Amino acid sequence: MEDKANAEVLGGGEITFSNDGSEAYLCLITTDKTKSDYTVDDLKKRLQQAGVVNGIDEAELQKVIDDRMYNMPVKVAEGKKAVDGVDGWYEFLFQTEIDTKPKILEDGSVDYSEYGDVPTVEEGQTVVIYHPAIPSEDGVSVKGETIIAKKGKELARLSGRGFIYDTEKKEYRAKYDGKITYRDDKLQIEPELLIEGDVSFTTGDVTFQNDIHIRGNVLTGVKVISERGNIIVDGYVESATIKAKKDIVLKNGMQGNGKGYLEAGGDVTGKFFEQVQIKCKKDINANAIMNSDIECGQDVIVSGKYGIIIGGKVSATRYIHATIIGNMSEVKTTLCAGVDGDLFALLSKCEQDISDIGRELAKITNVLGQVQILIEKTGRSDLIEKKMALMRTKIEKDTKLSELTKKKQSIVEKMGKANLAKVTIEKIIYPGNVITINGVKAVVTEEEKHVEYARRGAGIIVYKIGE
Repeated sequence: MEDKANAEVLGGGEITFSNDGSEAYLCLITTDKTKSDYTVDDLKKRLQQAGVVNGIDEAELQKVIDDRMYNMPVKVAEGKKAVDGVDGWYEFLFQTEIDTKPKILEDGSVDYSEYGDVPTVEEGQTVVIYHPAIPSEDGVSVKGETIIAKKGKELARLSGRGFIYDTEKKEYRAKYDGKITYRDDKLQIEPELLIEGDVSFTTGDVTFQNDIHIRGNVLTGVKVISERGNIIVDGYVESATIKAKKDIVLKNGMQGNGKGYLEAGGDVTGKFFEQVQIKCKKDINANAIMNSDIECGQDVIVSGKYGIIIGGKVSATRYIHATIIGNMSEVKTTLCAGVDGDLFALLSKCEQDISDIGRELAKITNVLGQVQILIEKTGRSDLIEKKMALMRTKIEKDTKLSELTKKKQSIVEKMGKANLAKVTIEKIIYPGNVITINGVKAVVTEEEKHVEYARRGAGIIVYKIGE
């Protein structure tokens, strides 16, 4: 591409250059009154006057003369173009994008059969190949100047665990059999505990660091705990206790009989939950929730063929979505979205405690400085003991301050989510149900269809949604 701004105007013509300076173009201007008997040496002189010293094409100059190529730009000099490098890149030999939501089928039901399925690898299997950056090549302009090429960047080595890196082949291989994921720029291969049958009193409780996959059922009275992974149950779950650091997936639901308990650091997903207590930090997805006590850190989504919540109490920091709430018998169902007034009081106390400890730390730091000066002047042993006691106190206060700061951050994040709090009912909500949004309560006195509840000011407003 010619750059007209970078042009040299000479008698009888104009010389222009490409943007990168690797090419020069000559445009001879002639009329009936101007000179037309140019020579190659004449044109070379004109180019040299414009600074062109590299890659002059004498054959092309002769052609310009012979063919009388006037009033048009003709490329008459070419240097060496710069070749940009190419950044390094990773080739992943497994599926990195996993659909984390259950599939809704055409009949409205939800398919949990493949939910929670994560790619597996075998020990020694190559899972990622790194392709190094391709080097750049600088060019040379027609004026003899170096054209700097863009260098290709190397990528940082992958972080995570469960793999071995081959420096020669630049390959990542599985250290052992397990499930593989790539999330948040981390490659993770985790061993999986696979139980082909049921978990019961016969097998005893199950505790494992990583993922647990149970092909059968989880029967009454047992505990299944994953200390840092997911738990997937293909069968049904009775009144058991299941705890996972990440997600819990129950492909055939849970009948807890008032004693079932689920706790997850991530999502909880299942066909149905009846008489179950659930605590999770992220979302809950189900076809039906009946007479259960739910505490959810983000959204509760009850959808599919039934999409019903009947009885019990369902709390979500952000969003509750269901097809039907309650029934014609007016079984009381309590839905709570957002946060209550206690959280605001807790935040206030937390901020006050942070302020108090901050002042105490400032005093301790000041005294420590004074004691240190005296020690340097006098060398008194009793002052050294006092200094050590002050340092221990300071460490304790620093630890407490760090804990309070994390607590405050957690509260603020929760309150931020609560700003979006609402309850959406796709079809119908029956009378007798109670909805609370950010501490404001409303009792449903009559049947409502296709509505959404949200807090506005000091009250709750009901919106109609698309029917």
